[in-house]
Amino acid sequence: MRKILLGLLLACPLALAAPPKLISAEEFGVHWPFTTEEMHLQCLPGNAVVVTDPETGRMYALNGAANSKARQLGLEPLGQVWAESESIRGTKVSVGAVINAGLKLCR
Repeated sequence: MRKILLGLLLACPLALAAPPKLISAEEFGVHWPFTTEEMHLQCLPGNAVVVTDPETGRMYALNGAANSKARQLGLEPLGQVWAESESIRGTKVSVGAVINAGLKLCR
């Protein structure tokens, strides 16, 4: 019984979240920061912006609010799908544009 209640408590933030929005590399152009062509973007309670790979179902934290809930929600490390920058060697493409789009879903 205790495990069931714990599971329900952990699932509550997802139940209160707005539905995910499908975003794509085509939509973001050069600002697309992922190695996949599409992601589901979602804002969870507390302005936690996450993306989910529609093919694998794996969810990744994009901002600090989501990172603070990563363990609780079972989020994967963003580095698994974060694209390398072509213009600046050794860096990643900024996730800023996607975070901004996600924060708009929070409203």
